[in-house]
Amino acid sequence: MSFNPVIGILVLIVVVVAWFLVHYWLNPHIENPDGKARITGSCKDTMEVRLVFRDGKVAKTSHWTDGCAHSYNCIYAAVTLATGKTAEEVADIDADDICEFVGGLPSDHLHCAKLAVDTLHAALDDYLKKSALSSSCVGCTLQARDGYQIRNKQVGGAAKGGAGS
Repeated sequence: MSFNPVIGILVLIVVVVAWFLVHYWLNPHIENPDGKARITGSCKDTMEVRLVFRDGKVAKTSHWTDGCAHSYNCIYAAVTLATGKTAEEVADIDADDICEFVGGLPSDHLHCAKLAVDTLHAALDDYLKKSALSSSCVGCTLQARDGYQIRNKQVGGAAKGGAGS
């Protein structure tokens, strides 16, 4: 019995289409996110995060990477850790939190956690910039914190949330 290359190609096409359908069904693309970022690291992996906020908390996320399995696990961990959190809580997520969530990383892949957290924080920064521009909040300001922005509101002379609280 000989191998028919046409059948092999058809099977490959079916597998690829099925994978894309399952992937996008489980991780739908958010068309109009409140915050989004796409970063390519020095390793040439690219990660993307999209965030939707409701009532001051991350309500919905989507993520994408063209990197290795470690990159995928790290970006998945980043958005999972961010879901249900306020902007201030998301800003506190760091590479160590991601490493712990994924059960550790080989030393040559620690950069995946750093890229994931940088992408998450860049999406948060995008959200905070947009919300500051459209905010009618009296007394709200943006303060730089570790390369991204945290929103603070002066209440009774003391800053609420963000850096230093």
